Amino acid sequence: MELLKKIKYQIAFIFFLILLLTVYVNAYANDKADSPLSIPVIKNTVAPLLKIDGLEFKDLNKNGKLDPYEDWRLSPEERSEDLLSRMTIEEKVAQMIHLTLFEPQESWFSDLNVGFALVYTYLMEGPLQAAEATNEFQKLSESSRLGIPVIFSMDSVNGASWVHGATIFPDQLGLAATGDVNLVKQLADLQREEMLAIGVRMSLSPVADLATEPRWGRFQECFGEESSQAAGMVVAAIEGLHNGEELNPESVLACVKHFPGAGPQKEGKDGSPLVFDEDSLEMHLSVFKRAIEAGVAAIMPYGYSTVPFLGGDAIEKTAHESSAVMKGLLRDKLGFKGLIQTDWGMHHVVSALSGADVLGGAGPRQIQKLAEELPVEKVDESARRILNVKFKMGLFENPYVNPEKAVQVLGSEKNKTLALKAASKSLTLIKDKGVPALTDKNLIIAGKLAEDVEALSSGWKAPDSPGRSILQVLQEKAGADKVAYIADDTSRLDEIDCDNSIAIVVIGEETCTHEPAWGSKNLEFPAEQMELVRKLNSKGVPIVTVVLLGRPYVMTELVELSDAVIIAYRPGVSMGAEAIASALFGESPLDGKLPMQLPRSMEQVESQREDLSGDIDDPLFDRGFGLDVDSFGTVAE
Repeated sequence: MELLKKIKYQIAFIFFLILLLTVYVNAYANDKADSPLSIPVIKNTVAPLLKIDGLEFKDLNKNGKLDPYEDWRLSPEERSEDLLSRMTIEEKVAQMIHLTLFEPQESWFSDLNVGFALVYTYLMEGPLQAAEATNEFQKLSESSRLGIPVIFSMDSVNGASWVHGATIFPDQLGLAATGDVNLVKQLADLQREEMLAIGVRMSLSPVADLATEPRWGRFQECFGEESSQAAGMVVAAIEGLHNGEELNPESVLACVKHFPGAGPQKEGKDGSPLVFDEDSLEMHLSVFKRAIEAGVAAIMPYGYSTVPFLGGDAIEKTAHESSAVMKGLLRDKLGFKGLIQTDWGMHHVVSALSGADVLGGAGPRQIQKLAEELPVEKVDESARRILNVKFKMGLFENPYVNPEKAVQVLGSEKNKTLALKAASKSLTLIKDKGVPALTDKNLIIAGKLAEDVEALSSGWKAPDSPGRSILQVLQEKAGADKVAYIADDTSRLDEIDCDNSIAIVVIGEETCTHEPAWGSKNLEFPAEQMELVRKLNSKGVPIVTVVLLGRPYVMTELVELSDAVIIAYRPGVSMGAEAIASALFGESPLDGKLPMQLPRSMEQVESQREDLSGDIDDPLFDRGFGLDVDSFGTVAE
């Protein structure tokens, strides 16, 4: 009997524990459901609010009742299916449209309810104006029949760069020179913060191309030539932009580009066929594979190059119009399930039929044509993916921003400090014969690029973005009375007292994007730039050459004639000049490392393969090279 009583007591005790645990779990779940973190911020302008069980919902279709797609308690997938069932074929196609905001019309948003809009110079005036504009367009979208929010995007490889006042940090090549993956993530988070503040929720970045072809004009946009380093930095950028592993209301949608890797342009000419063999294709794809594993939500195939190695329609069609590229390789082989966003192109029906979801450069006039020519199943598939993304990002509940906050966030001192750190860490010293410290020395600043602020960044930014030139900062630091400036007129050197002077020569290419300033067939410095170096050398003036580098230039003679050479890449207009001046005056260390090889000659460039990394035999400097200096001006020969 005692044993039976004991067993009954134990059974009762176990049931009590189970009951207690059930109560605790339910209480915890209810507490989580009622917590502020699980209830989204609701902001409306046109759609009425519905109040149900003490909770608020937006009546986006203005019918006076709560429909499933308006109920934020449901999953994004459930909401998407309900919304799809209410949409016409034209409304679904409109979600695939990714237009460019040049001269926008209200009807694009209020009547047609387009899905995406790329901002360029339309929003560049400043943070306040940008935030007010996106709010106004979201209001128009909310007034549409179903109230679907629009996603604003930006071609932003170096910050929220198409708005004046944004923090513009180094282009990706410079970031590769830092070797600092965590810094890349911090900068992506900075970019996310600034883009969120102005209501721009998609970044057409990071660039996952490998910089294997030195002549390519977009070399500067890549995280170097080595695949594992590039992949690590691409993943870091995705995590910073997404604000975690999955899309959420604080995310900026990352769009990795340009699939399957646009680096190996034939003979370096942008838009030429991409050169691959079986092994090199896998190397270039490895970066995209890592991005997919990291949960990237969108990928852009290249819009200007064919991919003959893949065969099929990739022989004649550019990557973003090719079924072999988008369906065969990206969807089927790599298993990508997110959005396929085209590059900006013309043949949108072809792109959609070949697998694209979001059509870059498509306009409102094409909605009807697309609706008539695309199968309903294809349209549903793409619209479903798009709506899922918008629900995950919380745009249906709150697509609006505070313009006053945007003014405080963009270009803040905190963000500029991080941009300065990035620019400083990127600077790579490849020669130093013991140039003395610049303090109390007369400086000869030479080269037109010394006063060219635009050259501090690639062309992916608003023109005339705020920033200071290298000349301005050096004049301020040394004292204007100690600085003599010559642009490219070497005859002026005969008028300058070169005793007790140090020359800072700033050379390289002007700002550019697809087409480099010197053309795709040339990596040698122009005669007027080299003449400056030669003339200064003949006068016995110590020469520090600062190279604004977008591609691996042929520097053999330059290095020989210079006493010190610093590769500055594109350090960013926001703080690039400050970083260079700080390093030259010994206030910050120089420890960047080359993320690519530097050739000795154009013959070496022409004999290397477009699709392989590190295949220049006996380069002038190899990838990974860079002198470590705690304070410039203190190294003895």
